[in-house]
Amino acid sequence: MRPSEVRARVLADHEQLRDRLNRIERLARQARAHQAPSPSDLRGEAEALLDRLAIHMHWEDRHLVPVLREADGWGDVRVERFAQEHREQRELLEYVLRELHDSRRPEGVVAGKVLDLVALLRLDMEEEESAFLDERLLRDDPVAIDLLTS
Repeated sequence: MRPSEVRARVLADHEQLRDRLNRIERLARQARAHQAPSPSDLRGEAEALLDRLAIHMHWEDRHLVPVLREADGWGDVRVERFAQEHREQRELLEYVLRELHDSRRPEGVVAGKVLDLVALLRLDMEEEESAFLDERLLRDDPVAIDLLTS
């Protein structure tokens, strides 16, 4: 895939994820106010979000990482930073998933954790878009440095 195609795909995924985050945020707020249609709705939606995020991150690892590595002379540094962010995100997602599966957790506590996760994911996507998805970085045309020879 060309860098612009990878960029477009990740940005489209981010928009879909934001839509899911909005739905989950509404459910979590309802659950905190004891107005949710069913306590299992929030847990189910959150689990579906976590599954979708795992698929999204795997796709980024497979397609975005090689593009980032080849983008410029800072590719290896950028890829390491990206990989570190994904490691931290996966740890967080595993933690939240354990919390969701723990039926002893009151719905209000789960809702609070989901709201925290929603806020963090929004911030992570904004930072990722700024640091890794800039159109000047993910260009289809190669940037060459002319060397002067005598």
